[in-house]
Amino acid sequence: MRIKRRNSLTYKQALITVMTVFVIGLALSLYQILIDLEQEKLHVDQTVKQVLRLLNSAAAQAAYSLDDTLARQVVNGLFEYPPVFKAELRDDLGGVLATAERPRVDSPLRHLANRLVGDSESYQLPLEWPGRTRPVGMLTLSVDPYLVTAGFFERAELILLFGIVRILVLALLLSVIFYFTLTKPLIRTAASFAAINPEDNSNARIAMPPGHRQDEIGLLVDTGNRVLDAYRLHIRQQEEAEAELNRLRNLLGNVVDSMPSSLICVDVDCRVIQWNRQAERVTGVTATQAAGRHLISVFPLLAQEMTHIRDAIRKGLSSHDQRLNSVEGEALRLYDVTIYPLTTNGIDGAVIRVDDVTERVRIEELMIQSEKMLSIGGLAAGMAHEINNPLAGILQNIQVIQNRIRADLPANRKTAAECGTTLQSVTRYLDERKVYEMIERIRESGKRAAKIVDNMLSFSRKSSRHLQPCDMVELMELSLELAANGYRLEEGFDFRQIGIVREYDDALPLVCCESSQIQQVLLNLLKNGAQAMAESRTPEAARFILRIRGESTAVRLEVEDNGTGVPQDQVNRIFEPFFTTKPIGVGTGLGLSVAYFIIRENYGGELFVESPPGGGARFVLRLPCDSVYPTA
Repeated sequence: MRIKRRNSLTYKQALITVMTVFVIGLALSLYQILIDLEQEKLHVDQTVKQVLRLLNSAAAQAAYSLDDTLARQVVNGLFEYPPVFKAELRDDLGGVLATAERPRVDSPLRHLANRLVGDSESYQLPLEWPGRTRPVGMLTLSVDPYLVTAGFFERAELILLFGIVRILVLALLLSVIFYFTLTKPLIRTAASFAAINPEDNSNARIAMPPGHRQDEIGLLVDTGNRVLDAYRLHIRQQEEAEAELNRLRNLLGNVVDSMPSSLICVDVDCRVIQWNRQAERVTGVTATQAAGRHLISVFPLLAQEMTHIRDAIRKGLSSHDQRLNSVEGEALRLYDVTIYPLTTNGIDGAVIRVDDVTERVRIEELMIQSEKMLSIGGLAAGMAHEINNPLAGILQNIQVIQNRIRADLPANRKTAAECGTTLQSVTRYLDERKVYEMIERIRESGKRAAKIVDNMLSFSRKSSRHLQPCDMVELMELSLELAANGYRLEEGFDFRQIGIVREYDDALPLVCCESSQIQQVLLNLLKNGAQAMAESRTPEAARFILRIRGESTAVRLEVEDNGTGVPQDQVNRIFEPFFTTKPIGVGTGLGLSVAYFIIRENYGGELFVESPPGGGARFVLRLPCDSVYPTA
């Protein structure tokens, strides 16, 4: 930055010095002039008095003798002295013997001279004559002080002129001296200061001007360097603090964004001030878009919790684990909402945490279901053993009854004859009374009960398995073939008419399992799907989608149908023993529960049901990694 001349320190210092010297010099010059003026006045008096003394004798004689000629000579003689402009000689009676006057010299300094020494100066000399006691006359003389002090004005003019010249020379010299001793070092110091960037790491310092280490400029440079060092230290500390603050801010932001929960902060007006990444995923609204907007406009699901949010803001009340239901597409999602009051750094509001607990609730329900089914399995084992003995007696006795009424046995005919009847009559009676049909129904019911007992035993115990690596695609195809060859539905609905869509991954790993058990599970799923489609579809519209995919820790098999589907209120009960939606006598309610226990207990896998878009049901079977073997 260029400094203007009038703002220069040299100019200011020189001006102050010159003005001071000028005032002092002017005062001294004026004092000298006044002394000279007084001396000049004294000199005028002495000169005039001396002239008068010289002419005293001639003037007295002219007055005594009343000699006009001599009187004129005396008066004219006085005019030889230039300052005299008027002279008059009178006798003792006051008569004028001689008088003379000449014009006064005009000059620009006349007005000043009149103020300093007066307009004129008059002198009177009484004329004495020997022998006379009274003066014989009076000589009056008028002097122009200006002419007397003309030399004084010339000297005063020279004094003032030389004083001004002296002051100007002094000002010039002081300006030069101040420039080289003050301004130039300061300019260099300022340039050195301006060339330093306190934020760099060069540790540059202000240069010390030569010869100024011990004076004020040196003190200024030393102070500036100390301030610069302190400022650099402050900058480094501030940079370190900012770096730490940024690190903590980034860490906090990463922690908040890494949370699996949606974390939202709102102010007292329920406007968003914090919005993490999970909230972006759930709502599809970015943090930039959500900032400053009302909570309901960006997260409509939380409209149900506005009362709790306002209570948290105004009353400081927390709200924990409020369960919200949300239908997204055709799936039901469950969310837990926790609300905390927020008061920090003068910001009042609330912190809202939203957790998607759909999978957790499903797993908890599966665990509850698993525990329930384990307890039911133990109960089923005991019941099966208790039922099996009387059931065996019933079936055995039914077999004996059928043998006792057969006509081709001699023992039966003999006993009938002893009783006074014939076996044909008894057979006819039993046939007429439909006893044979009743016996057959009893036998069929007994067989069905025996099958239920057998299923209950299978449901409750693990068999000794002979595991071997199996190809899941091959097992799926074998299960399809068994279902197609051995299964017919009522009203002409043939399994072969069902459309099959295969979605199999390539290079699937082999699964170590007992192939008959997996086939039993798959066949059960296929039969259930076929029955469901028979209730809601024509044969041409029925369709299975079979998927087999390899995962990092498991092999996933899916059997998806487009039947009636599984109602939401039955999803958690569908794998329970004896639970069925089929009419009495059609289903036992053990097929899916046995399949569940085969997969869950024998292989540690998973079997669950999903509702695919468009309707129907999708049964998912997963075999975990400890049962997976790589392909050859």
